Amino acid sequence: MAKLIFTDEQFGGRVYELALPKTTIGRGDHNTLTIRHDAVSQTHCEILVFGPEVIVRDLGSSNGTFVNGVRLHNQQRPLLNGQIVKFGPVTARLELEQSASDTVTDETAIHSYAQYLREQQSQPKTPANAAMTLQSASESTPIHHTLLLPHSPVEEISRPRGV
Repeated sequence: MAKLIFTDEQFGGRVYELALPKTTIGRGDHNTLTIRHDAVSQTHCEILVFGPEVIVRDLGSSNGTFVNGVRLHNQQRPLLNGQIVKFGPVTARLELEQSASDTVTDETAIHSYAQYLREQQSQPKTPANAAMTLQSASESTPIHHTLLLPHSPVEEISRPRGV
């Protein structure tokens, strides 16, 4: 699974798992990932996840979306494992779980995308809670560094009475 590991001074150490195919990022409460920072636009950018492929798309942000120091101007760009993405001054590193089968070629990319679509159809549409709000350490108490998303509802195990 893809995740953003925040590395800047204000939000450093926090982790956001990119559990949805599309994650909107910005200061406004309507975003999937809300970042409480004045330099982050209300609707800053979005991150799209298609299996092992991750794309970041700037949505006309005032202070820019950057990938490894290159600013996106209402553009999109692939985001690769270990690359740095900046939302204005807020910095995060993309981390992808990789396996031997994650090597993508032109031929396997189509197959991987088709398999991803089949898997999405068989899984629940939305995790229980994929939204997260990042606030500075002084604003949020207690600090939770990782957002844990349930994969599926846990079934209760019925026990015989008297046990």
